[in-house]
Amino acid sequence: MDLTSLRSHNDRTVLRLVRSGALSRASLAAETGLTPQAISKIVARLMSAGLLEETGAVRDGGRGKPRMSLRLVPGGAYAYGAYVDRDELRVVKLDLTGEVVSASVVPLAPMFTPGDVLDALASLVEAGDAVLGLGIGIAGPLEHRDGVVSPNGLPGWSSVPLKALAEQRLGLPVVVDKDTNAAVLAEAWRRPLRDAALVFVGTGLGVGLLLGGEVYRGARSGAGEFGHTTIQLDGPLCVCGRRGCVEAVHAASTGVEAARVLAAAVTNLVQLLDLDQIVLSGRKVLESPGLYLRAMPDVDVSVTSYGPDLVPVGAGLLVLGELL
Repeated sequence: MDLTSLRSHNDRTVLRLVRSGALSRASLAAETGLTPQAISKIVARLMSAGLLEETGAVRDGGRGKPRMSLRLVPGGAYAYGAYVDRDELRVVKLDLTGEVVSASVVPLAPMFTPGDVLDALASLVEAGDAVLGLGIGIAGPLEHRDGVVSPNGLPGWSSVPLKALAEQRLGLPVVVDKDTNAAVLAEAWRRPLRDAALVFVGTGLGVGLLLGGEVYRGARSGAGEFGHTTIQLDGPLCVCGRRGCVEAVHAASTGVEAARVLAAAVTNLVQLLDLDQIVLSGRKVLESPGLYLRAMPDVDVSVTSYGPDLVPVGAGLLVLGELL
């Protein structure tokens, strides 16, 4: 590891620790194992960059002079997050603490193209020195590393190099991930989750998996295609081309029956992965949260505390996660 990357790693470590709570330089040194002199240099550099600030004197315990606590500067940096749904584009701007500064939604016409999405993004995303980049959440399947997408339910979107196209158009670093992965990341940012699934029921249906506290994407970024697992042999035709998928059977049902279909699928998921927390989200769930909660299996099930901006917030956090 060269000096530049080591400095970057140490900077990120300090920022992540400060995000978890106001800390003094002494406690940062104890947490990281770095010398007080090294921590002082890192903190000075981050303060000069406008990312950290002192908040006042606190005691770390024991005697002696009170120490100055530190916190993130919300306006020190920003990130954008976008959600490409099957009928709309949602974009949020997040500050360094992950709070939403602004939010926009643009309807997308039927059979919209990648060019239509890029045009909309260009009108909503403003590049600048304090902007770290853009995260995009979209339905799978996709290649997370290269940002090449082939989302189910979007005709004409086969092997689209969305990451490269967006970076070229916007002049910003871009991260692309599945909408469900972005969603579970947003939920984990707000409250502790370790072995959990976020079940997202909107215009599509899928899950974001958190295993051992980390987002699980699978060997080829294909994990979480929960909506395209078969629950009814010879069932209704799905947008993926198969029959009897959870997504298709759920879409063909209404009310209590739709909730029962989802509950049966969630039960299978819990049995398969031994999950201890299930979070429900998406338009359909948020329309009738009580209905879905009553149908769920006997595990820790809750409805997300986020609203409809869950996915774009999580997509923005993908960018902030590179720093924090």
